[in-house]
Amino acid sequence: MDRHKDLTVRKPESTSLSRATSFNTSNVNSFFEKLSTVLRKYNFPPHMIFNADETGCSTVANPPKVIAERGSKQIGQVTSAERGTLVTTLFFINAAGGFLPPVFVFPRVNYKDHMLNNGPPGALGLAQASGWMTEDCFVNALKHFVMHIRPSKANPALILMDNDSSHVNLRVVEFARQNSIIIVTFPPHCSHKLQPLDVTVYGPFKTRYRIAMNEWMLSNPGKTVTIYQVGQFVKEAYLAGFTPHNITQGFLKTGIYPLNSNIFNEEEFLSSYVTDRSDPSQSNDGNELNLDKKNIESNLRSTPPPSTNTLDAREENEVVTDQIIRPSPYLTSNPIVAIPSTSRQQIISPEMIRPFSKAGPRQNTTRNNRRMSSAIVTDTPEKKILEEKEVNAKKTKIIFKKMTTKQSIKTLNRKSRKNHENSVLPDDSDSSDSKTNKNSDDCVVCSKSYENSDQDWFQCKICSDWAHESCGIKGKFNFFCKTCF
Repeated sequence: MDRHKDLTVRKPESTSLSRATSFNTSNVNSFFEKLSTVLRKYNFPPHMIFNADETGCSTVANPPKVIAERGSKQIGQVTSAERGTLVTTLFFINAAGGFLPPVFVFPRVNYKDHMLNNGPPGALGLAQASGWMTEDCFVNALKHFVMHIRPSKANPALILMDNDSSHVNLRVVEFARQNSIIIVTFPPHCSHKLQPLDVTVYGPFKTRYRIAMNEWMLSNPGKTVTIYQVGQFVKEAYLAGFTPHNITQGFLKTGIYPLNSNIFNEEEFLSSYVTDRSDPSQSNDGNELNLDKKNIESNLRSTPPPSTNTLDAREENEVVTDQIIRPSPYLTSNPIVAIPSTSRQQIISPEMIRPFSKAGPRQNTTRNNRRMSSAIVTDTPEKKILEEKEVNAKKTKIIFKKMTTKQSIKTLNRKSRKNHENSVLPDDSDSSDSKTNKNSDDCVVCSKSYENSDQDWFQCKICSDWAHESCGIKGKFNFFCKTCF
């Protein structure tokens, strides 16, 4: 029983599969390469190295822990409601231990000044119907940043942030380039290890936020917390959690400042060993994984079985050089390392007999979306990629809008064509046809008359003229003549 003295029962840390597989040496090294590139090029001082990230501040939070008598059967505490309303809050911190007034995004159509009563001094309030950060809101947040920091070409600023679509888009990049802001993004699903706000700041901030809300509930019995009290809670938690010590420790533990690309040891990458997946933007669809499996199998086949004549060899004083095969779980290209030995005895690990299960290659999808990775998004190549992405998005939006609008159909049949000559056109086509086509009974494509046609006629959604069914392209709810589409 002595060998179990040092053992203890601990609750394991839960990590999502995306974080476990994405936090690997390839993604981390790629991020530090880009970070070291911009640090060498611009030589940023610590007070100009910023981390920006938003978090949700809800009107309902888990109450803090309380002291109770041992053996108590029931310990309860009141919360404001069953489901809360989310207010997105954006924070900026720098490597010198400083911070900027936060930015609030309230779930309202229009922002009112009373939404930030008793809030942090100098905070910016914005409104968005869903309460989430959007492209427009983030551009306004960058204007708030520029107003306080005043970056220039002689003294640029660096912002480290995630690659959410509201952060990485053409408007944000153009505004950043115009105001001497350099943006570097973290690898996807790695912010829990690489982002200073997540590592050392948000923990104490959220704890103090829950305490502030619980104290307000005790002081205002029977009242429900609304979004108009969120600013007050954030102010109390903000001053307690955003201390210079917490902020500087966040940059230190992530290796951002002072720069330390070897801040993470091999044990922290063990969770990604079962996948060995590199940067999503540089994925080879599992080719590297297949090569690793082939190397393991070939090494196992080439390894001779353990010798049973070790004692005989020692008696004959024979010196034979073999190899001790040991696994190296941290190397993807050479998973097995050969170490010279002067003995016939060989060490075979359980992994050699039954290797760890490996995840299969990523499946190819039909999407054309580019998987974002760590990048310097203010550089020209990244800006061009965003421009192409925005142009393609606009084309897709136009086509989708065309295909979702209901299409009107000309319902006259052949039997009523003589009556049609003396009749008035329908109301939905009278004004448009008189302006665009001198004779609305002629096909806009082939110019044939409606009377001499035996096909159904449809109205184009772009030019509003009429055409044969064969002279256009008909979707589910739309019709476009060949001259327009």
